[in-house]
Amino acid sequence: MNPRRALSYGLAALAFCVPLSIAGVNAALAVLTVGLLWLLSDRRERAAAAPALREAMRSPVLLALTAYVAWGVIASAAGVDPAASLRLFPKDAHKIWAFITIASALAAADFIWIKAPFATAMGLHAAVGVFQAVQEWTGGVERVRAHGFLHPVSYAEILGLGLIGAGSYLARADASQRDRRAARILLALTSAALVFSQTRAVVVAVGVAFLTACLLEPRWRRHSLKALLIAVCVIGFWEIMPTDGRNIRSLFSKSQNTSSHRARLVLWDVAARIAVDHPMTGVGPGRYRQTFELYHPAKLDSEGTWGNAHNLYFHQLAERGIPGLLAILTVLGLLFKGAWDAERTRRNGWSLWGVAATSAFLVMNLTEVAWQTEQVATLLIFIWLLGASPRPSREIL
Repeated sequence: MNPRRALSYGLAALAFCVPLSIAGVNAALAVLTVGLLWLLSDRRERAAAAPALREAMRSPVLLALTAYVAWGVIASAAGVDPAASLRLFPKDAHKIWAFITIASALAAADFIWIKAPFATAMGLHAAVGVFQAVQEWTGGVERVRAHGFLHPVSYAEILGLGLIGAGSYLARADASQRDRRAARILLALTSAALVFSQTRAVVVAVGVAFLTACLLEPRWRRHSLKALLIAVCVIGFWEIMPTDGRNIRSLFSKSQNTSSHRARLVLWDVAARIAVDHPMTGVGPGRYRQTFELYHPAKLDSEGTWGNAHNLYFHQLAERGIPGLLAILTVLGLLFKGAWDAERTRRNGWSLWGVAATSAFLVMNLTEVAWQTEQVATLLIFIWLLGASPRPSREIL
């Protein structure tokens, strides 16, 4: 065993764990960190890997991410409860750790074997969600909602990013019939589980990813009619599932009790009013929940308080102020630009996955706060770095 081989195994472990568990993700990142320290302690290995490692650290995304985290510290110190906000610093720092560790490991690893571990874990997690949904439906519950081992929304966000990967692989990969068959099975499983999760924002985000892929890959445009028919079928199926009033019809309902999107309008309004009162530093990371009741004393959708604004951009504005919003927009903008540039240069399945997943991520955060969830953010960073990796696509197995 040498440090480069240890990095290869660590990347495989990360690929398997990232769809399943944040604890597994952290364990894999720890293995990668140890492997990198081992590599840096060996003079010969360090000299050989130095150019690739330096290139990995020059990413403008890393600089923007560092600025975002630094502003989080300032917003915490100036917020309504500095001690409580500063306790959330590790969640911000986790993203820097993940970015540096994965970027360095991809640059220095002996080999990169991630397709099979990732697809296996994603397929298993999707199958668990489908099984849960079928059980709930046959058990007569008011709302069927697949969730696997996670919160239903985080589960759907991970499924959506994995689904985009399976589609990108089919669009570009020069693979055997067996591998393409496996990718189709994964696509079917993740699609079914995503619909059963009943997370509408992610379904819409996957549609945006498909449009992005059509823009970049002309061969996909011939599937537009098929995609439209699938969308119609999903909408129809959604209407017959037990949804406890959270179906497509509720989006157009005038009833406050059956229209969850109206609650989101209130959450966004509260975030905007908080930002008016705290324009520069917000109320501090993690303090939206503490502040919500001051701006909205009445219950909303049967709940007395809410932990987030159900919109990343409003949420960041409320908790970190205008500079914090600009910081997260810079990070996400650089991610999208980097993925777009990589796709224009490389035009392989990994680069297509990177740009399609990044565009979907921007959209799903319009009604959720996926960036706040370490597991989802780490998966996005992993996908992005694979798409932008300077290593030839044939080396990513």
